[in-house]
Amino acid sequence: MAIKIPPEIERPETLPTKTLPRRSGGWFRRLQQRIKLALAGDDEELMVENKTTVQWLVYHNYHRLGIIDAGELLVLHVYKHGSLSVRPWKESDEVEYLVIPLNFDVNHVYIYRRHMSEDVEVYDMRIV
Repeated sequence: MAIKIPPEIERPETLPTKTLPRRSGGWFRRLQQRIKLALAGDDEELMVENKTTVQWLVYHNYHRLGIIDAGELLVLHVYKHGSLSVRPWKESDEVEYLVIPLNFDVNHVYIYRRHMSEDVEVYDMRIV
């Protein structure tokens, strides 16, 4: 005589019907946040200060970020690589750009006017 044993199958009513959201990253994400707090700063924060009487258009890697007015301090959140360039906001075709390279150490940039001689003035950018 043969003994029949029913197969052990999971019944649909016993399976969980609710899915739970899970975050990827786990401990590594928390570690990055702690390191950033330990360094006491935002890596992507760049301050651009205009110490001239001219309005400037600000570009990061050839992407226009906006206009900085005369005497204004502009705080940008950009990935610090490539270059930061500015040009006067004028309706002229003959416009020269001021360009500086960006890296992790750059936090503050000044746009200022420098007197070369009595009749020669130039605009320049400086990393502080």
